[in-house]
Amino acid sequence: MLIEGFYTIEQFAIRGSDIDALITLNPDHEVYQGHFPGQPVVPGVIQLQMIKEILTKAVEKELLFGFISSAKYLSMIVPSENQQLEISIHYEPTDTGDYMIRGQIGSGETVFTKIRGILSVQL
Repeated sequence: MLIEGFYTIEQFAIRGSDIDALITLNPDHEVYQGHFPGQPVVPGVIQLQMIKEILTKAVEKELLFGFISSAKYLSMIVPSENQQLEISIHYEPTDTGDYMIRGQIGSGETVFTKIRGILSVQL
């Protein structure tokens, strides 16, 4: 995990090419002291990192973002209000050993983030 103690994985399931994870954010993490004081929100780059880490756990390989074709931040994630998040990822291996993904972070009916891209195996 890149940012130790930022979240914990409560549930993790792989079904074919689909991954579902339930995570709990740590609303007291020091990241929120700078993003943003008085109104903490989960930084977009950390949201992408969480998706990458969940896929890394599933495929058991170290991955890097190779290409992000779309990243949409639809709503802010306020850790005190949205402490538990659902991360879902659909992935497909390519002929080159990369992984094409569609990922989403949400909570109940709310979708916070959607991403499409390619992750590559870190050499």
